[in-house]
Amino acid sequence: MMKKRYLTLRTLGDALTIMKTTFPPSGGSMTIPIAESEGRVASEPVYARYTVPDSSIAEMDGIAVKSSTTIGAGEQRPLALTDFVRVDTGNMIPPDYDAVIMIEDVSLEESSCIVRKAARPGQHIRPPGQDITKGDLIIPRGHQIRFSDISALATYGYDTVTVRIVRVGILPTGNELVPIGTVPGPGQVIETNSLFAASFLSRLGALCTTYPLVRDNPLQIAQALEKAVFENDLVLISSGTSAGRHDYSAETIMQLGRLLFHGVAILPGKPAMLGAIRGKPVVGLPGYPVGSQTVLREIVAPFLVSWGLAPLDEWIIRGRLARDMPSDLGFDEYVPVSAGAVNGTSWIFPHPRGSGLQMNLIRANGYLHIPLASEGWEAGAWVDIHCTSLPHQIERTLLCIGAKNPGTRQLAYALANHSVMLQTFDDLSSRALLALRKNSCHLVALTIPDLYGDIGAGYPWNDTHAVVIHLGKIPVGIVSHTGAGIADLDHLRVVHSPKGSTGRILIDRLIAAKEIGHDQMVMNSTAVKTEHAVISAVKTGIADAGISSAVHAKEAGLAFVPLTHEFHVLVARRESLEDERIQVLLQIIQSQEFRSSLEEWYTTSCTGKVEECTAESFQGSALLREGIVDPGTE
Repeated sequence: MMKKRYLTLRTLGDALTIMKTTFPPSGGSMTIPIAESEGRVASEPVYARYTVPDSSIAEMDGIAVKSSTTIGAGEQRPLALTDFVRVDTGNMIPPDYDAVIMIEDVSLEESSCIVRKAARPGQHIRPPGQDITKGDLIIPRGHQIRFSDISALATYGYDTVTVRIVRVGILPTGNELVPIGTVPGPGQVIETNSLFAASFLSRLGALCTTYPLVRDNPLQIAQALEKAVFENDLVLISSGTSAGRHDYSAETIMQLGRLLFHGVAILPGKPAMLGAIRGKPVVGLPGYPVGSQTVLREIVAPFLVSWGLAPLDEWIIRGRLARDMPSDLGFDEYVPVSAGAVNGTSWIFPHPRGSGLQMNLIRANGYLHIPLASEGWEAGAWVDIHCTSLPHQIERTLLCIGAKNPGTRQLAYALANHSVMLQTFDDLSSRALLALRKNSCHLVALTIPDLYGDIGAGYPWNDTHAVVIHLGKIPVGIVSHTGAGIADLDHLRVVHSPKGSTGRILIDRLIAAKEIGHDQMVMNSTAVKTEHAVISAVKTGIADAGISSAVHAKEAGLAFVPLTHEFHVLVARRESLEDERIQVLLQIIQSQEFRSSLEEWYTTSCTGKVEECTAESFQGSALLREGIVDPGTE
């Protein structure tokens, strides 16, 4: 069988041009009740059917007067009027009366009214047409109807409205997919791409229909695709766009029509394809959720806007990259990022890239577009990011660099209840502290071994103060499938813990004390970068044993032999204690409720303790000697 290959990759710009020139605007219009019109796009301009208000009406409760009769009235010269009419808000103003005086400003007598201030013509009166005049435009063609528009349409004479209708059919395919609500078995994945597509495109004003899941059977796919094409203006076929043995989307499109392109120079989302069946566009979406969502946002949505649907609201902010952001030349790449305001500057941290990493889209509050002619940017570069959260939510984000742990996880949950988002990014302690030193993050999450009687708290900055905020103390030891102890390590493959971690320090100390032999112990050839990677290596059999915390061993179902403890702490700039977000964080950490939430993992006697530290107190400490942090230089 001939090996499947992508055709020549189209650039994103070329792909959109082909779509727009091949398929002129299609769809139609339909009249619907205005109560159902929110989010839909008006297919024609809508004009007021009558004038509002249609006559002069009172804006206030009071008396209608002829303004000329009030000339000369004042506090020292009250006037008694006999020619007036009582009116309430919304009442018509009788002919010849041209002003209203609020009831609070008059004194009513039996047959007269005392006024102490002259009224000007038109005072507190809504003239005819003040709101709108018959024939005035209410909403233009192409306007996406909002909640506020619905009440206005009713006020100006409408109970129905004609809207643009573009029918989009969504056809999910794949043997490995199971419906929403099903617990997936080995090798199975819940089908969610159709759910996202329908929700996303409905916000543009599309009328979406999701068809039943079709297995990887060419005949069944062809039958379902023909039905979807007949019933819709645009069809999305989800999955089956790669070059695997059971990917039939391209083959089916060519059988029923023609394939215009297969493969777009976009990351993620490269397997995207476009076909034409019965003169209608058929877009093949990648199976991986992040790739599918990127194709919907960057290709399908702009195409539907060219057909008359409404573009999504977009917010762009400018900020600085906290890390290098390399990219492949020749691809438009879209990277999920999180931004947070640190001392007035938005600092941007990229999330790991990958078409299947859907949680990164949840954690991110924006994305960065790297154009195809760029190989990316270095840390510190100013870039624009597209916000996927509202800008004020980015202002409420705290950026934390270092080691993720149960304490930071529980803290993130608690902060969310106060509308503060805590974003934590794994990194080595030395790099995390350098980021704090450069003022590109708010917090550093440190893991400090309890090997010296105290944590030797200190901070590697000259003339800069910082604070250490304690989360808790946790057991650390040997993790394995068999319950291995120190004496067993000589004959096991022991995975390297990250440099500067408690695990690495313990192994080095045991070797130095000759409690285990370096030559006898077969070390895993590659050091891992995180504690989670240590657990993964042991659990999957890449290594026989490693050093990790009791909580990670328990979560992974591994045996645990304790050796020592480690402190989990946060480090922050001293001046950041004035930041309202940090103040909320401290209130939470020092609360009994938070302390109780940590007791499943930690000894909490030190939880909430805040210590000030300076470079002077750090110099010569055991932490520096063991290489946990690198003081660095400016």
